[in-house]
Amino acid sequence: MSVEEIRSLLANVYQGSTWYGKNIQSTINDIPVGKALLRLEGSYNIAELVSHMLVWRDYVIKLLETGQNHPVPEFENFPNIEILMMDEWKDLIDQFNRSQLRLMELLSNSEIEMTASVPSKPYRVQDVLLGIIHHDIYHAGQLNLLAKFL
Repeated sequence: MSVEEIRSLLANVYQGSTWYGKNIQSTINDIPVGKALLRLEGSYNIAELVSHMLVWRDYVIKLLETGQNHPVPEFENFPNIEILMMDEWKDLIDQFNRSQLRLMELLSNSEIEMTASVPSKPYRVQDVLLGIIHHDIYHAGQLNLLAKFL
């Protein structure tokens, strides 16, 4: 798969017309701060899931910027968020939006070596890029379900 195809998929999943439901941007923007901290028994809350998604987007950004693997510590992977002010929720959404802009900027460089191995990992850059798209779709489903039932 080419960089251009990955870029197109990422853009569509984020803000395009998707066949499976709402895109990421609509999903996140439609969630009021009042729902962001609520959780079903045993689940992560919406703010924790959005933060988790952002951490892995940042992982991909660092990989593309440096060519190096940057392990994600567990406390960042699924942070515990119990208190969230309106401006903090807006900031989290803004950070997510900026991560999209940065990914699109980095993917505008057609010199990315898609078949390059990720240092100390058994996968390629292409796998990580496809993975972040799948990851976003997976968690968007969770966000939409949580928002519906909370």
